Amino acid sequence: MGAIGIWRDELQDDVARLLEAAGHETVELAAGSQLPGGLALLLGDARTVLAHAGRIAAQRAKEGEGRLPVLAVLAATADDAAIKAVLAVADEVIRRPVAAAELSVRVGRLLACRGQSLAIGELRTYSDGTKTALAAASADLSRRVKALHCLSEVHAVIQRFGQPREELFKGVVALIAPAMRWPQAAHARVLADGGEFPSPGFRQGPCQLRFPLAGSGQPDAALEVFYDAEEPASGDRCFDAEEVELVRLVAQRLDRTLARLGAEAALAREREFSALLMNTLPGGVVRLNRDGAIVFCNPRAAAVLELQNRSLGSHAYDDPGFGSADVDGRPLADGAHPFVRVLATGRPVYDMVLSIARPVGGRRFVSVSAAPLFAPDGTVDEVVVSIVDVTGQKSMERQLAHALKMESLGQLAAGIAHEINTPVQYVGGNLEFLGNTFGQLLELLDKLAASALAGQGDRSLAEELATLLGNEELRFILEETPAAIRESKEGLDRVAAIVLSMKRFAHPGNELPQPVDVAGAVADTLAVSRSAWKFAADVSVEIDADVPPVLFVPGDFNQILLNIVVNAAQAIEEKFAPTGRKGHIAIRAARSGAGVELVIADDGPGIPATIRQRIFDPFFTTKPVGKGTGQGLAIVHALLERHKAGLDVLSSPGEGTSFVLRLPVAEQAKIGR
Repeated sequence: MGAIGIWRDELQDDVARLLEAAGHETVELAAGSQLPGGLALLLGDARTVLAHAGRIAAQRAKEGEGRLPVLAVLAATADDAAIKAVLAVADEVIRRPVAAAELSVRVGRLLACRGQSLAIGELRTYSDGTKTALAAASADLSRRVKALHCLSEVHAVIQRFGQPREELFKGVVALIAPAMRWPQAAHARVLADGGEFPSPGFRQGPCQLRFPLAGSGQPDAALEVFYDAEEPASGDRCFDAEEVELVRLVAQRLDRTLARLGAEAALAREREFSALLMNTLPGGVVRLNRDGAIVFCNPRAAAVLELQNRSLGSHAYDDPGFGSADVDGRPLADGAHPFVRVLATGRPVYDMVLSIARPVGGRRFVSVSAAPLFAPDGTVDEVVVSIVDVTGQKSMERQLAHALKMESLGQLAAGIAHEINTPVQYVGGNLEFLGNTFGQLLELLDKLAASALAGQGDRSLAEELATLLGNEELRFILEETPAAIRESKEGLDRVAAIVLSMKRFAHPGNELPQPVDVAGAVADTLAVSRSAWKFAADVSVEIDADVPPVLFVPGDFNQILLNIVVNAAQAIEEKFAPTGRKGHIAIRAARSGAGVELVIADDGPGIPATIRQRIFDPFFTTKPVGKGTGQGLAIVHALLERHKAGLDVLSSPGEGTSFVLRLPVAEQAKIGR
């Protein structure tokens, strides 16, 4: 039921009672009062309704589509003109007197019409709202579709492989204008690579969007979009938020593409550089997989390893054809190969010198450095090996060592000649004495023979012999002859010993490590170098009887001893020459743990702390020009390192220097190999 407004000016109370009895709520209206909102129906005397026609019209306009129904009560005598006038304001009229049933029907019908009117109004309002929302959504969807299509087309242009950058820029800017609100007035361009790449018919306008393209690596590179001169119908034309976002996304994708192209160009250049570097490196580079097979080899490595001349199955590091050995030609111990060491430890190996067999015969020396390439799980996936051919260097080192040895021998030649000349002189004197003696003996024998032939008696021959033997000069000759012969033999033995020492020293006869007798090597060295130290120092030698042979190339061991002894003699001479006194060189050898410790000590001036770290540097010397080459101790260090021997230098300025050599024992297993 609804609320019904009733004017009671001319109405009888029975009408109000009828409505209330039917369950309607009634609101009494005074003649001059305002019509309250929310009335379901307005009922009043016809004259009152006509009097308030303006108020009713205003209320109906306020109600909108759900108009306020009006029921007017007419007098029984009302004519047609009166009815027509009332119907101009009211929706329905009813004559007095009115029955309760008729009044209920009329009121119910008007209330139903009002409900339908309100529903239709609401439906129209909803329909209009829906149409407006649908139009807005459709427009928004259309713009979004255009934006997505633009981004899709931009992505397609960007993905074209290998296209010139100019085509990329022109392809992108041509897609922007169709996605704008006013495509005919939109224009775009890319500023990059020192040039301008505009869309077709490009014009600049007052409204501009600019996004820098930092990914290009160019400070002035940018994507710019313009709207040209405004249209009267559109007012100030400018970009809305959706257009700004679209252009930003296009610029972002183009920026990422330029960054990617820059990275790809840099990567391609790095690859080209790496390829050129690999092809022009003076050293070889090899990659080995975990099985030891070669998976990459640059041209220099292939040349050094001479792979084209080998019939290896897999070109693996351990193929017998390579015959890998150490610098002395000995087969490598288990786990000693750089590849195996890197695979086992995961740590690099640097500058390990190996020798490999050449397909045409002979051996090649290579310096090998190896480093691991790790897999994602942290295991060693591959081993990268650097190979440098040092055959020429090793040959030059050997030639230099030999030349320096010959230089040392040349410097000692005068002293050796003097050492040989002394016994030769007294051997010559003794031979001259023996020659004269035999002359006199022959003369005596001639006289005895003449006496015997003359037929003289035995007495006269005996007397003659006694007279001759009683001659003092003859007695001297007979007594000194055995001594002269003995001294001559000793002199010749001395000469033979010196010559043999020289021969053993200068021509060891073997370039492979072998057992070397420490005492014999020391004796040979002292014999050869005697002229260098005998006037400067006294030498004492203490070698324990249980000192075993050491594993060395004999010539290299002799060279080490010679260089240290001569260096000590020169240092002693420098210190004691002004005093006229001699110094002292002490050579001691004893077994120490698993090796042999050989000490060569002198009481010379010692080595200053400022140069102690440089004494093994090649060409470093403190001697005057022409007296030292600076190679002696450098060779000592290199030879000891080659034979895996240790060296310590202990020196006190003013008191002397000791060279402590820790030498490997010649074990039978190693000797056999």
